[in-house]
Amino acid sequence: MKLTQKRLDEFSKIETTTSKKEEAEALPFTKALQEECQQRGFEAPENLPPSYFVSATYNGKVGKAVIKLYEPLSGRIYFWYDNSGHKPYCYTNLSPLELEKIDRLMKHPGFDHFEIEEKIDPLLDRPVKVTKIVAKDPLAIGGRPKGCIRDIIPEDFPKVSETPVAAEAVKVWESKIKYYQSYIYDRRLLPGLVYEVKNGNLVQVFLEEAEKMVRQIVGTFKDATAEELEHIEQWARLLEYPAPKFRYAAIDIEVQSPIPTRMPDPRLAEYPIVCVSIYGSDGQKRVLLLKRGGVREGADRLPADVKIEYFDSEEKLVRAVFEVLWDYPFVVTFNGDDFDLRYLAHRAEKFGFKRDEIPIEIGKRVCLLKYGVHIDLYKFFFNRSIQIYAFNNRYRDVTLGDVGKALVGLDKIPLEKSIGELTYTELAKY
Repeated sequence: MKLTQKRLDEFSKIETTTSKKEEAEALPFTKALQEECQQRGFEAPENLPPSYFVSATYNGKVGKAVIKLYEPLSGRIYFWYDNSGHKPYCYTNLSPLELEKIDRLMKHPGFDHFEIEEKIDPLLDRPVKVTKIVAKDPLAIGGRPKGCIRDIIPEDFPKVSETPVAAEAVKVWESKIKYYQSYIYDRRLLPGLVYEVKNGNLVQVFLEEAEKMVRQIVGTFKDATAEELEHIEQWARLLEYPAPKFRYAAIDIEVQSPIPTRMPDPRLAEYPIVCVSIYGSDGQKRVLLLKRGGVREGADRLPADVKIEYFDSEEKLVRAVFEVLWDYPFVVTFNGDDFDLRYLAHRAEKFGFKRDEIPIEIGKRVCLLKYGVHIDLYKFFFNRSIQIYAFNNRYRDVTLGDVGKALVGLDKIPLEKSIGELTYTELAKY
């Protein structure tokens, strides 16, 4: 059985000439979608063509889970907000009557209500009844330094219990799962698959040609249990459905540090960003340079399709980079989680950018994008499974130079001078 990977547009059985005609007819619809997106932020319209589920998050301002949908025709991401009323929750082995004795829980501003559910205890191998504590927002369950529901219950119940009970005996489950993960699990949504918005509702799209292959794969597992078949079907569908043409931009920044051998601290962001390179899948090749006193133009030649743009202030340069981050649905970096995006965000704060103007959300270990999806290739290549099994240990150190040399035969250009000593064209070429 030969498995082939196809794009979504290859599933059309219409001739090429007809496809081009239909594509031309679809342009006004795509333009209308873009205009609606601009007017309403990035919210998906009432009806959105087949799009890829590429990310999920939580919007605290509206108090809803958000699904990011990549629509390949327009090359844009649209946000679909939950309309099911789904709320954050956790479970406990205490009954509602016992929980009602906990004053801090009942008066917690994020507490919503209790529900009784029956679950299977895998250790006891029998059904048990548990209490589901439903909250108004994820941070009410956990995520704050103190005062969260998951902490209040084991802390306070031993104090109000009529019989002695150890804090360890009070159980709280599913309180450390990120809310968006609980949401997509409960809604049985699969990242990577195709969905459309119909009359405001998120509906999965099934492609017949791909489904034929899925059924064929599932049919080969004659002795699998029903539970195993469910997982087999999910993975077969994820692997067999067509991949879209992604619209992306690769970004790299250069910072002028007074000590060339020391990496600037992205949390402090003390030194100026003097250069940003942007390479887009749509053919854009841009180098943004900060004009500085005493720096010569240089005589190095760059490819004809590379556009050099000069900025007389660093703030304007950062704003130009942010326009890219608001525009491209996918942004690729190498160590952007720990440096590039983190430095950009903190540097923007120093210039007084408002929070809503910064397209980057800084986490403890990652940097997310408010509009698109950030892909840090450093973490991808750092994965031991990727390094050993996918690339057969062709690179040892996870540096841009070693990875590039091992996989595409290109090493990082060596620098004999510091960033501050380079001419504009030398810096742009680098």
